[in-house]
Amino acid sequence: MTTQLYRPEPVSLKGAQPVDRNTSPGNAVMRLRKGERLMVTDAYSTGAEILDELYHALRPPRDGASYALRQGFKRAFRDASLRLLAPIKNHRLALQDSQHIEFLRELYADTPDFTLPFVQVQELFGAWQAYDHGVQMAVLGGKIHPYYGTYAPTRTSHLELFAQWLRGYEGSKKTAVDVGTGCGVLALLMARGGVEHIVATDTNANAIKSVVNEIARRDGAVPIEPVHTDLLGDGDTPFDLIVFNPPWLKGEETSLLDRALYFEDALFERFFDQAHARVAADGRVVLVFSNIMSLVQPEVPHPIERELEAGRFTLVSRLQRKVRATRSPGGRHRTTKERVEIWELAKA
Repeated sequence: MTTQLYRPEPVSLKGAQPVDRNTSPGNAVMRLRKGERLMVTDAYSTGAEILDELYHALRPPRDGASYALRQGFKRAFRDASLRLLAPIKNHRLALQDSQHIEFLRELYADTPDFTLPFVQVQELFGAWQAYDHGVQMAVLGGKIHPYYGTYAPTRTSHLELFAQWLRGYEGSKKTAVDVGTGCGVLALLMARGGVEHIVATDTNANAIKSVVNEIARRDGAVPIEPVHTDLLGDGDTPFDLIVFNPPWLKGEETSLLDRALYFEDALFERFFDQAHARVAADGRVVLVFSNIMSLVQPEVPHPIERELEAGRFTLVSRLQRKVRATRSPGGRHRTTKERVEIWELAKA
């Protein structure tokens, strides 16, 4: 599997028309929605104002809107926003009032001057801030530093529930695999929980780099082996623990980070085939999941329940925890019926 890091690919300037602070945001939005490509030429704030105007012009769904409506809005905003461009010169955003983004140098070392969609520049900036300053992760007792293009959890109820399960687990902890490790939180929790050797896999090369960097930041030996591969990877070595925090909703990928959020057909079938072949005789397969799919996609068969019905695994335990309420951007208190879950399975 190639280890080339993912980055937003530079785009052509062909046909792009200049916009600046003299262009009204409403006019720019109208042109973007008609399919015109625009280039911000003066200031970062100009591009930010246009995208903010676009967001509101597309009428974001209210709290409680259907999943399909929210996904449709997300696609419409993404499609239009990618037509607003930003110039990069000598690895720096060539706009007034812009801030430093080291990823423009690190990911584009071979290309000092290029053009990117403005929204992707915003994503690079946000990712650089998270990587440079770190993200506090109370369940780990400190910060993590997710690399660009690596999913980092914004909620931690499921991680806290996994840590609770791990503290009570009395089986063998010699070997484990964290399937689809992302920024490595579950692998780090297992290392703290006494697992002697953890293989952390991911198809995303950026996630593997993120975990490698995370290990390097920590003092002393960390028993985690990052491996760039699909699911459990090659080989037939058994694992005492096979841990998987899969996507919780069925859907199509529209970006790299969507791999952590949406699963496509056959993902769970492939995982359970490999897990059945690789789990030790007295080992455990542990899935970190949620009931969110049952709430918003009740027509989709539950992948874990369907596997249990097939008879290859038995359910050892199932833990649940109610997800803490959040606040909407307008400050309203959001209640939810969502519960995070730990499914502990054994080979039948």
